[in-house]
Amino acid sequence: MSTEAESVLRLAQVEREIREAEHTLEKLLTQINQARSEERLGALYWMVLENERLYTELHDQNLRAVREADSAHAALEQAVRVAETDPLTQLPNRIVLWDRLTHELELAKRNSTPLAVLFLDLNDFKKTNDQLGHEVGDRLLLHVAGVLKATLRASDTVCRIGGDEFVIIAENVPSDGVGRLISKIVAAVARPWTVAGTVLTQGVSIGASNFPADGDQAEDLVRKADAAMYLVKLAARTTTRGGERGGPMPSARLYGPR
Repeated sequence: MSTEAESVLRLAQVEREIREAEHTLEKLLTQINQARSEERLGALYWMVLENERLYTELHDQNLRAVREADSAHAALEQAVRVAETDPLTQLPNRIVLWDRLTHELELAKRNSTPLAVLFLDLNDFKKTNDQLGHEVGDRLLLHVAGVLKATLRASDTVCRIGGDEFVIIAENVPSDGVGRLISKIVAAVARPWTVAGTVLTQGVSIGASNFPADGDQAEDLVRKADAAMYLVKLAARTTTRGGERGGPMPSARLYGPR
């Protein structure tokens, strides 16, 4: 074979080797690109999974935070209600009395409207407790609380301030209307009712004060109503000792010692 023929064959061989190398290189590049793409997809897949995990975790944390905040808010509201409510009758207590009375007084002053404060005490409550027991005494207090709420207007405030004492704040009641309001309450409480098989007829002593006639300060109005109630009780005891009393104290119309 001539040198020229050998050269041609050698050239052809080299070209085949080049094509095979190029093909191999293309395959390698394809594999490399595919591997890179799969790596990117894998990384993206894990990023999506991590994002979903973080979202779920944050969502759960937010739900827990919302639930905890709601629970804390509910607990705070409950604590406020407990602090402001008489545990037996569920009426507002002494704390609410001063806050409500101060507020109502400000409205009365602003609108130039009257305001009545009534101080109510049950007659012979200790005797009922001693003779019939504390359970009956508690049921009596619950009964009176219910009667007061049913008798008075929704806009009026009834507070139990301790023992058998109640204070009523009645808006827009003038001085000449206080006596009628007292008579209405006395009559409602005095209606016979049965507890533990015993029919009771409960009497009450009520004193009252009125804004603006008796002052423009909450403490003064409550103090004067309390003093008036004491005079009613004293009058009832005097009547009892004189043998003129026939049944429970029928009314309590004295109010507003000036």
